Amino acid sequence: MAITSVDNSYTTTSTAASSTQPANALGKEAFLQILCTQLKYQNPLDPQDPAEFLTQLSQMTQVEQLTNISESMESLKAAGDTGQWVSSIGKKVDVATDTLSKGDEVTITPTSDYDKVVMKVTNLRDGSTSTVTFNKGDDLTYTNTGDDMVSISVTASLSGGAVGCNATVFKEVTGVKIVDTGPVLTFANDETYDASKVTVIKD
Repeated sequence: MAITSVDNSYTTTSTAASSTQPANALGKEAFLQILCTQLKYQNPLDPQDPAEFLTQLSQMTQVEQLTNISESMESLKAAGDTGQWVSSIGKKVDVATDTLSKGDEVTITPTSDYDKVVMKVTNLRDGSTSTVTFNKGDDLTYTNTGDDMVSISVTASLSGGAVGCNATVFKEVTGVKIVDTGPVLTFANDETYDASKVTVIKD
């Protein structure tokens, strides 16, 4: 099964927009409050020029329209990003974890030449352990076929000496939901993962 890097069809840039405004930002409510205060305390012997009053009302309307447009654009952007991730449902994505649910895979990558890789598998329900040994030339991919969640750790060796080794876990996407920070992928056992952290998707 080929592994493909994420391309333009899988955007991994975080789309979360801050829900708070800078402390010195003035929204449409503040603008309206300033205008009302100005009218309240104007000099009755020298009232505000009607033309200037209409200008300020026009400015307030423009501020409100721009704010609404900005909010609409953010909503459309979030919806678009969610749509892109919906296509990943049923596929497997890389996840920074050492735990596997049923059907999850791990791909092992020694950092240099090796003659053996040993993976320790710990059942998270009862604490039992087992080992899986890969010899040079074996397919360095493991799939958890049990119903229980497990954690894994891998070590590689060459002629008895330790060799660096990496393990990448791939989980199957079962759904996508939106939270304040952006799209979140859901997996088996109610696990979730920030979509912006995904870099590889397996077909």
